[in-house]
Amino acid sequence: AYQPKLAIASRQITAAEALVRWRHPTRGPVPPDAFIPALEENGRIADLTLFVLEQALVDRTAWAAMGVELDVAVNLSALLPADPAFVRRLETVLHRHAGAVPHLTLEVTESATMADPERAIAALERLAGMGLALSIDDYGTGLSTLSYLKRLPAREIKIDKGFVLGLESSRGDQAMVRSTIDLAHELGFKVVAEGVETAAALDMLATFGCDTAQGWHIGKPMHAADLAELCGARPMDARQAQAG
Repeated sequence: AYQPKLAIASRQITAAEALVRWRHPTRGPVPPDAFIPALEENGRIADLTLFVLEQALVDRTAWAAMGVELDVAVNLSALLPADPAFVRRLETVLHRHAGAVPHLTLEVTESATMADPERAIAALERLAGMGLALSIDDYGTGLSTLSYLKRLPAREIKIDKGFVLGLESSRGDQAMVRSTIDLAHELGFKVVAEGVETAAALDMLATFGCDTAQGWHIGKPMHAADLAELCGARPMDARQAQAG
């Protein structure tokens, strides 16, 4: 599924985050936090990540064929950037979908980079050297500083939704979000705010100068075809559909 991201200045959807969804035939929807840890513990998270990554690149190519130009973001487990075997497999996937790679961002959680900072920096620099854009996810939960993040080869941070959900009622959250946006911009980062669930929160973020908004007010996670329709895709003819 894909959750749209809104460029606040233009109020246009310009990107989407790929999210894993599992509908079990008897158990129904299984939340990611119920199966992602098990995959990590059993050495299968690389397989899932590469599956999601490849599908996201395929979908991005199909959107472009329909006249929808969107960037796409994929979450990256903390265990993977330093794994040479994963990086080799990643390079193969990227080579197959080279035309879509400039529109891809990999999101790494802030807490993951804090577990072993020097190792994280080296691993992420290798990914950046492959031409990949990097984003630091859940910023504000890992007790890092923007000066540390400046050492990472990332140019985007995502403010954790825990701070955004309380914007309308918490002066503390307002101060934290506003100051983070200002400092991030000074250091050259773009800023995404997660958890935007109301028009009032979106307007407040616009006042703060935030770049991008993501959350249920913008759109809930949806199928690739539904996102394309939301963004005004033009119908594909039979040859385009076959190529996609």
